[in-house]
Amino acid sequence: MKPTSLCPASSSFYLHLSRPSSFCGRRRFSSTPNPDLDDPNRLLSWVRRNCRNGGVFTSVGDALCCFGKMIKASPLPSSGDFSLLLGAVVRMKHYSTAIRLIDQLHSLGIEDNHVWLNISLNCFCRLKRVDLGLSILGRILKLGFHIDAVASTALIDGLFIEGKTDQALRFLDDMQRKGPEPNETTYAIIAKGLCRAGNTRLAIELLRDWEERSCRIDSFTYNIVIDSICKKGLITEALRLHEDMSRKGIKPDVVTYNSLIHGLCNVGQMEDALALLEEMMSGGIQPDLFTYNSLVHCLCNLGQWKDAMVLLEKMMKAGIEPNAITYTSIIQGVCNSGQLNEARRLLSHMVRSGVMPKVLTFSILVDAHCKEGLLVGAEAIVDHMIQLGIMPHSFIYNTLMNGYCLQNRMKDAMEVLNLMVERGCSPNVVTYNALINGYCKAKRIDKSKMLFQEMLQRGLIPDVITYNTLVNGFCKVGNLEAAVELINQMQCRNLSLNHYTFNSFLDGLCKTQRIDKAMILLRKMEDSEFVPNIVTYNILIHGMCNAGKLDDAKGLFDCLNARGLQPDVQTYNIVMHGLCKGGCMEEAYQLLKEMEGNGCIPDGVTYNTIIQGLLRNKENTRAAQLVGEMVERGFSANVGTMELWVEYLVTNGTTSPSFCRTLHCV
Repeated sequence: MKPTSLCPASSSFYLHLSRPSSFCGRRRFSSTPNPDLDDPNRLLSWVRRNCRNGGVFTSVGDALCCFGKMIKASPLPSSGDFSLLLGAVVRMKHYSTAIRLIDQLHSLGIEDNHVWLNISLNCFCRLKRVDLGLSILGRILKLGFHIDAVASTALIDGLFIEGKTDQALRFLDDMQRKGPEPNETTYAIIAKGLCRAGNTRLAIELLRDWEERSCRIDSFTYNIVIDSICKKGLITEALRLHEDMSRKGIKPDVVTYNSLIHGLCNVGQMEDALALLEEMMSGGIQPDLFTYNSLVHCLCNLGQWKDAMVLLEKMMKAGIEPNAITYTSIIQGVCNSGQLNEARRLLSHMVRSGVMPKVLTFSILVDAHCKEGLLVGAEAIVDHMIQLGIMPHSFIYNTLMNGYCLQNRMKDAMEVLNLMVERGCSPNVVTYNALINGYCKAKRIDKSKMLFQEMLQRGLIPDVITYNTLVNGFCKVGNLEAAVELINQMQCRNLSLNHYTFNSFLDGLCKTQRIDKAMILLRKMEDSEFVPNIVTYNILIHGMCNAGKLDDAKGLFDCLNARGLQPDVQTYNIVMHGLCKGGCMEEAYQLLKEMEGNGCIPDGVTYNTIIQGLLRNKENTRAAQLVGEMVERGFSANVGTMELWVEYLVTNGTTSPSFCRTLHCV
C-alpha cells in the first residue's frame, strides 16, 4: 500500500497529542441537535467545519452517534474525515474509544494510514501501554511510513507517564543523534515529564543545554518549567528564566506572568508581584481572572483586605468579573481582621451580583462567627446557605457544634448533631470530639462516655484527640482508674501517647494530692522520649503549692533554667500565688521585679494575685503603687481585688482623692 500523509506533521492536530489540555482553548459542540446532519454531505461539512480547529464533542456519545452515521454513508467518507473525528475524540481523552473506532474502521476493510497509526500509538501511550505503542511503531515501519517527531514524542510522553524517565531521555538522545529531529512539542513533553517526576533541577539544566544548542524551544516549554519551579518556591530561578526568555526574543504570555505572580504571592512577595502586574500590562498583556485572584488572595493573607477591595474594583473596571474564588478570598481576609459586618455585606453583594458562594465561603463565615461567640449570626449564615440551595457539609455542622460546646450550650450542640443526621450528613470523628470535649469541660463524663460508645457503634475509629480529651476529662473529676484504662486502650490501638496525655494524667495526680506519684511519672518522662515541657512543670508546681509544699515548688521552679526551660507568665503566676498564700510577700514582690528582667511580661493575673496578697497582709502602700502600675499597663482589677480594695477603704475610712481616683480607674 502506498503511504499517504493526510496532514502535515506540524499541524495543530498533532500538537494536541502531547500538549496539556489546560493550555488549549477548545470549542465544544453537539452532534445531535441539528436534524439536517442525517444528510451525508451536510454531516461531513459539519465535521470538517467543527473538528478541524481543535473542537470537541459535548459528549463521547455525540461523537459515537456522528461516527455511526459516517460509516453508514455511501460512499464512505475519506480517511481524512474520519481522522478529524478521531482527533476530537482524543482531545476529549477517550483514548480507548478512539482505538475501538479505528478497529471498527479496519473491520470495514479500510486500511491503516500514517495519521491513524500515530493516533493509535499516542492512545496506547496515554493508556500506559508503551509496549503496544512500540508494536504500532513496528507496524509504521512495516507499512513503509517514516517515524516522525509526532510518533517519537508520543512514545517519550508514554515513557514519562509510566515513570520511565531514563528511557525517555535515552529516546530523546536517539532522536537528536539519528532523527527525527525533535520539535517544540518534544521539548515541552520532556520538560513536563521531568517536572511531574519532581526532577525540576534536571529540567532547568536541559533547558539551558537546549538554549546553548539553539534547539526549537517556545514559550510553552518555558512556561512548564517556570510554573513547576514557582510551585517549589524557587522564585529567583523562575525570574531568571523569565529574563532569559525576553533576552532570546521569546515573548512571555499571560500564562508566564500568572505562574510568576502566583509564585511570588505564595511566598508573600506582594510588591514584586504587583511590579510584574505593571510589567505585563505595559507589555500589552492583559491580566486575567487567575492573575487577579492570586493577587487578591495574597493581599488578604497579608491582612491588606482594603487593598484587595481596590484591586477588585480595578479588575471589574477592566471587564473581568470576579468569581466565587475572588469573593471568598476577600471574605476570608475581612473575617481574619474581625470585620464580620463587612464580611456579611460582601456575601450579600456577591449573591446580588449573581456569583453563587461556595461551601468554603460559608464555612469561613460560620467559623469566624463561632470563634467570636456570635452563634446567632452563625445560625443565620447557615440558614441563608440552605435558602440558596447549598447544603452544609460536616465542617460547618462541626464548627457550629463546637461553638455551642465552647459556651457550654450542650443541648443546642446535640440539636445540631440531630439536625446533621436528619439532613443526611454523617457525623465524623471531629463531630464526636467536639461533643465529648464539651461534655468533659462541663464535667458530664457520663455523657462523654455515652458519645464515645455511640461513635464506636457508628464504626468511627477514635483518634488521639478523642482519647486525650477523655483522659483529661476523667482526670479532672479524679477518676484516674478510668483514665489509665483509656491510656491502655490507646496503646492497644497503636495510638501514640503525647505530652497532652501525660500532662493530663499528671494534673489528675496533683489534683488528688498524689504528688509523690506525680514526681515518679515526671522522672519516667525525663527518662523517655517525652521530655517534660513548661506545661508539665507548671502542673507540678501548682500541685505542690496547693498541697502546701511551697519549698518543693520553689525548688522545682529554681531548677527550670538548668533543665533548659524558660518559665512563662503562667509559671510565675502559680509561684506568686503560692508565695502570697504562704504569706511570703517580700519574695513575691521580688519575683514580680525579676519577671521582666527574665523577659516575661506580667499580665492581669500577675498583678491581681500580688495586689490581693499585699492587701491581705496590710501592705496597702505597695498595693496602691501596683494598682497604679496595673492600670497604666491596661489591665483591670478582678472581683477579688475590688472587694479587698473596697473593704480596705471602708475599714480604714480612707477618702483621700488619690485612693478615690485609683478606685475609679480600676
